[in-house]
Order: sequence, then structure tokens, then C-alpha cells
Amino acid sequence: MKTIQIKEELCDWLINYITNTIHGLEAENSTEFNKWAKNFKREEAEFLVNMEFANDWGYDKREQISSKEATEYAQSILKRILDNWHL
Repeated sequence: MKTIQIKEELCDWLINYITNTIHGLEAENSTEFNKWAKNFKREEAEFLVNMEFANDWGYDKREQISSKEATEYAQSILKRILDNWHL
């Protein structure tokens, strides 16, 4: 299983994962959502990840995590973004 270095790689990995995932989303009956998803900027993901990163990973003593754990963490951020996309 691939591992991700927390201090060196995780932040960029999360930003890219979130941005690419949102760009790939599409809702059948919502042109407004589809437009938002296609125009979601990397900077928006970067802002959100940076807000969460220090709180969630700043005290973690590990040097690396599994890609599975990183994906689960990214999914939790994605859920919050998607729950609030229209705000």
C-alpha cells in the first residue's frame, strides 16, 4: 500500500485529490452544481485544506500515513464542501 509523507506530501496530495474529485462530479438535474464543480479552483481546496491541516495533523507524531487513510480524510473534507456547496 502506498504511503504519503505527512509533512512533505499530504497537504498537496489532499488539495489535488479534492480538486480533481470535484472537477469530475456531475449532477443529472443541476446545471448550477455542474458549473460550480467544473469551475472549482485549486485555490479553494488549498484554503480549506490549510484551515484543517494544522489542527488535524499538526500534533500527529507519525511521519507517514497510508493512501487509504489519506483518502478517508479527503472524503471527510469533500463531504463538508459538498454539504455546503451552495452557500
